[in-house]
Amino acid sequence: MMRKVFSIIIFVFILNVISTAYAKEVKVVISVDKNKVEIGSHIRLTVGVEGAFDTDIPKLSMPESFSLMFGPSVSTQTTIINNVVKVFRGFMYGFSPREKGRFEIGPVTLDYKGRTYTSNSISIEVVARTPFESIIDEKSDTSGQRVDINKMVFVELKTDKQEAYIYEEIIQSFKLYFQKGLPIDDLDYVAASTKNFLAEKLGEERRYEEVRDGILYNVIELRTALFPLVSGIIKIPSASFKCNIIIRQQRNRGSLFDEFMGGGGRRYPVERSTEPVKMTIKPLPVVGKPEGFTGAVGKYTMDVLAKPTKLKVGDPITLTINIRGEGNIQTIGEPLLAPEGMKDFKAYNFEAKVTITGRGRGIKGEKLFNKVIEPQSEDSGVIPGISFSYFDPELEKYKTITHAPIPIEVEHSEIEIPIHLSVEGAGMTKGQVKILTKDILPIMSDLYSFENQRSAIYKSPFILAIVFIIPILIVVACIYVQRQRELLHSDVGYARKKRAMAHAQQHLSNARELLQLDNPSEFYAALAKTILKHIADKLNVTPAAVTSDNIYDILEKRGVSDDVIKELRQCLESCDYGRFSSGHLSKEQMESTLDTTEQVIMHLEKQL
Repeated sequence: MMRKVFSIIIFVFILNVISTAYAKEVKVVISVDKNKVEIGSHIRLTVGVEGAFDTDIPKLSMPESFSLMFGPSVSTQTTIINNVVKVFRGFMYGFSPREKGRFEIGPVTLDYKGRTYTSNSISIEVVARTPFESIIDEKSDTSGQRVDINKMVFVELKTDKQEAYIYEEIIQSFKLYFQKGLPIDDLDYVAASTKNFLAEKLGEERRYEEVRDGILYNVIELRTALFPLVSGIIKIPSASFKCNIIIRQQRNRGSLFDEFMGGGGRRYPVERSTEPVKMTIKPLPVVGKPEGFTGAVGKYTMDVLAKPTKLKVGDPITLTINIRGEGNIQTIGEPLLAPEGMKDFKAYNFEAKVTITGRGRGIKGEKLFNKVIEPQSEDSGVIPGISFSYFDPELEKYKTITHAPIPIEVEHSEIEIPIHLSVEGAGMTKGQVKILTKDILPIMSDLYSFENQRSAIYKSPFILAIVFIIPILIVVACIYVQRQRELLHSDVGYARKKRAMAHAQQHLSNARELLQLDNPSEFYAALAKTILKHIADKLNVTPAAVTSDNIYDILEKRGVSDDVIKELRQCLESCDYGRFSSGHLSKEQMESTLDTTEQVIMHLEKQL
């Protein structure tokens, strides 16, 4: 064991010697994978430090029109050739330019052990992307007719209705049409903003063929269920689509369409946008609105189950209320128990769980409420009736489902719950105390006695192991801690990932303060921002790169489980509902969402 400790110490010593020996030969070099790039494309920039392995991140200054896509990704290499040690530390970045022109990158500076090192500079030329339209604008097919590029690739955005009630389900359909046989790749769909809606994805994308105006098209369709959160005239903005059309060089004279057939070739970008969609969203009618209505819109049924129904005073009853149907399950509030029948019960906050069971033509699912109540006397012979109200948009009227009272049997409890002592009267002598309840726990007796084993402690294998192993563990722990400190100091991505949970806890603490101020809008906005910021830190990307529209695809590609993604989706949708809801949200609902957010972040922390 001591040899291993000695080896570790020698290894650390050698690394320090190497660092010192090559500090005088430090060199900083920057390089790129290409010197000419189109707007919107990517370049990979590498900052290499030769002769040192423990440097900080060099100071990199980039043109404002270059957006950081990733990085820095840090790597360290040590090679020994002919007894010559060479150390290289690389910092890799990805950038995307937004403006054309010629730009100078560098020099990069590095402060290391009291000296400043300067890198070379690199010139980058950014050119405009060659649009597909310019390639075929002057060409025609073999019949001499001009090619209508708008018929080759186009998009549509439609809804199944132009008028709806608030919270009513609206089916939005986005369709991409491209001619059969037209080779395309790098499909990039940017969905229309749904800031005034709750959005639920309806299944996976559909692919099929369709004939329009005598032309056979491949169609990609994306369907989304929208639930408006505000009333009035709402405009769904444009959705956009980008792709590359692959064109190979024409080998033989023929129609223009021949250029598109075949395998690899040059790629030309195509962009298409839909027309905005205007909708009229009506408020729910005031006339006929039930007193217990909480915002459910659609068609629903209700089942109620209570267990147990035979119990003693103070024992808990679990009341399970299941609301299932078609509509926005997220907006369903807790069904009401008749208040006049609750005077003999003590009630606790409910727990709610949403399950989506169908995403075909619309959203189908159920919301399960678990509520615990306790009878306070033997007279509590009936659980009061339960009612649930919703608005049917097809019938344009409110409906109320009522479940009959549930009979129960409550027996007298032999144990009186309150425990207290009192001294009766001033004339009672010392030690005269009246016990108002029975003992709850028996008094422990017959304690085991200890026997002197008379064994030599130094002969114990356990003690010997502690004496020799602990020093080794201390040395290893010190080396590990030092390595972690170096990584936290030098590797930004590693530091963000390690500190993500601490930052999330701080943001949740701030959200808890907003909860006490009773500001639902800012509270729910803070929760959503906390989740997205935590994910951005774990993935080492900018917060702007993580949105509620793309986050689910990103997490799926990262291997996050479907259950966690589903839990995240429900949490973000609850936050959106809370931010834009016109009704008052109780502190109990806000606390429930806060607890769910903490749970989601814990699950993401484990899987990212």
